Amino acid sequence: MKQKKGKSVQVAPGRLTMAVSWLPVILTVIAALALSLEYWLMETGRGGLCPTAGCAVAGTFVKYGEKVFIGLGVIFFWLLALAFFLARRWNKNWLWLLISIVLMAGLAFDGGILGFQRFGIQEACLLCYAVGAALLLILLAFGAVRKSVATVLMGVAVWSAAFASQSMLAFPERTPDLRETVLVTHRVDEATYPQLYYFFSLHCPFCTHVLVSLATHPPVRGEWNLVPLDTQPEDQRKLSALLDVPVLAQNPFQAVLVVEQTPAPERAIDPQVAQAAHKGGIFLRNSGFRGVPLLIIQKSATKRVVLQGRDPILNYLLQERIIPFRLFF
Repeated sequence: MKQKKGKSVQVAPGRLTMAVSWLPVILTVIAALALSLEYWLMETGRGGLCPTAGCAVAGTFVKYGEKVFIGLGVIFFWLLALAFFLARRWNKNWLWLLISIVLMAGLAFDGGILGFQRFGIQEACLLCYAVGAALLLILLAFGAVRKSVATVLMGVAVWSAAFASQSMLAFPERTPDLRETVLVTHRVDEATYPQLYYFFSLHCPFCTHVLVSLATHPPVRGEWNLVPLDTQPEDQRKLSALLDVPVLAQNPFQAVLVVEQTPAPERAIDPQVAQAAHKGGIFLRNSGFRGVPLLIIQKSATKRVVLQGRDPILNYLLQERIIPFRLFF
């Protein structure tokens, strides 16, 4: 505003000032369009913009479904874009305050989500990180329009606090696939099914009873997968020695009995043993099972049978003619 002979003359804003005033609107519309495209791709079964497996893994943890999650993001950014547009036209303090509140809430929400991915499931969803980057750019543009460094610092603090708070929590580990828990696989025939997963411990007498029966009367059908649960170094050295027992290929049940009854050798623990025991334990805890022996039979791609305890396991195997005989203890 300049004064000239008692009259006020309005000075036209410069191009830079004009561009800065439109920047929050433009950035928010771009984010809204990108998420709208992602929602449309998911709705039409065309996949999505995120190319990594981390996006798919993170999506499985969304309570109401990944599509609802993306849809809420679409609504958030379109409403924020509308608020920025109206605030630019009307320049009302209450409207700028409302935008500040909504933007801070979005930053807190995004920081919590990304913190959960980083510290909870340890997977990275590139789309989620892109949304976080978009929110940060919008925050910077908002601070430039309002000429407020304090607003930018507050937004960064809110996001950082929400992100860092997740590092203070202990999250249950992701439930591994059954295949990830296996130490030894023994295929009796060439049929795809049944696939049998036997969870055992070297210190469980009932597990030993089942192994004795299987070693004495070996199965005639199925793909057998042995899953140990022992985590003590002495036991894991025994299980590492199991991989070198000559009888393992012909009768893995007998091989387990051999290492179970011999002293632990002085040898390094095989990483495969440590990984199988660790993931087997996670699978049991996350699946709600609390004891062994446990046998999971994958009868087909869609049908699974779970048996717990010595007699239920041996009776089922005999009934299904997977073993020709069983020992009675």
